Amino acid sequence: MAALALTGGCSRSERTTERPLPQPPAVTSLPDEAVELPWASAMVARDGTHITVYGGSGDTPCKELRQPQATVTAQDETQVVVTVKARIVDATDCGATGFALPLVASLRKPLGDRVLRDAATTQAPPTYFERDLPDLSSDKRWSRHPSHWMSTDPSWHQGYNGPHGSMLLLSAQPTADVSLPDPVTTVPIGSRRGTVTGDAGRSWTVWWKVGAVTYSLRVTPPEGGRFTLTQFKQELAGLSWR
Repeated sequence: MAALALTGGCSRSERTTERPLPQPPAVTSLPDEAVELPWASAMVARDGTHITVYGGSGDTPCKELRQPQATVTAQDETQVVVTVKARIVDATDCGATGFALPLVASLRKPLGDRVLRDAATTQAPPTYFERDLPDLSSDKRWSRHPSHWMSTDPSWHQGYNGPHGSMLLLSAQPTADVSLPDPVTTVPIGSRRGTVTGDAGRSWTVWWKVGAVTYSLRVTPPEGGRFTLTQFKQELAGLSWR
């Protein structure tokens, strides 16, 4: 059976708009104490109690975070407030700055339908759920590799290496930011139905919507290979959703 593949790293070439997010203030001196920073998006684990928020130094040039930490600072029956704090210091490598950092906060009970809010902005950044994604953790063909995007980007990405040099990319982004290419067909994707775009010579992508979020799974054959639509459908049918 053919394998799946990632193309273009965490490219967002199929997005047409940017959603502005509040930015941390420009840093003119190095703070001795941790400062409160905004975060751009969150991923909720399958158990509903582990929340990964993605923050960073924003557009502040050549700065990095020291001892970043995400904590739940308030919650009730309708919302959970997550605070990110860190010291902002001069970076040792300016070329490695500005990327989103995953920071995990824990809840005593699952998030459920409660809204996640950022303490720094009081807003509710885009929140994504592992329950709406296929579970690749038990599929030994795929191994995670680091995925990077800017800390002001409200989308989320996770790449996987596969057999024979293939790769796979899972992504999530606000539906309002998505402009789908021309559809090829539709397929079952878990308990939902997804829209397929792409072609055999480059890559196939399946897209599915859950509320205000659009998820996608992009696959590409190994370099020089091809991946037919039938093979793609077979791979999708074999994914685990739990």
